[in-house]
Amino acid sequence: GINAEYGGTAAAAACPLTSTKCYMPKFIEFTGFASGVKYGCGECPKDATAEKCGTCAGTSAAEGCNKKVETGANFECNNWSFDDKTKKFKPAETKTTCKREKATKIACNMPSDAATKEKYTSTSTCGPCKNGEKDKGCKECDKALCNKAAEKKDDTKKDSATSLTALLLPLLAMVYTLF
Repeated sequence: GINAEYGGTAAAAACPLTSTKCYMPKFIEFTGFASGVKYGCGECPKDATAEKCGTCAGTSAAEGCNKKVETGANFECNNWSFDDKTKKFKPAETKTTCKREKATKIACNMPSDAATKEKYTSTSTCGPCKNGEKDKGCKECDKALCNKAAEKKDDTKKDSATSLTALLLPLLAMVYTLF
């Protein structure tokens, strides 16, 4: 017979001789392990959906095929919401904790300045942009909490070179016309 793992928390347990498969909760990238599904022998339970439960073919009496997925450290991304009055996205007060497999790189996404509800349809700011939305309404970054609103520069403060030029050009023109 084959053995089934039980979420990496216990040693593999023997399955009935008729079992050729094991089941386990699926790991949903940037969300975590699907809830409501345990580890076990055979096919997924009838009440478990294909999005939440996965199966594997058991090949060894020594160890189960349904080993727990190795995860990397969790990280956070800033949330965004759409303001129906201004018809623009704005930073929300909340953050989302993102879960990832060990080999998955950190990624956050956010609406671009010109994003509309149609061009930015992500329901989570964890992970990269949805297919086809990158650079069309969605921007990506690769560090925790990197998807924050850009700092607006204070336009009332001009740099000193611009101020000096504005002062000297008329003075120079006046000196030139006098001589």
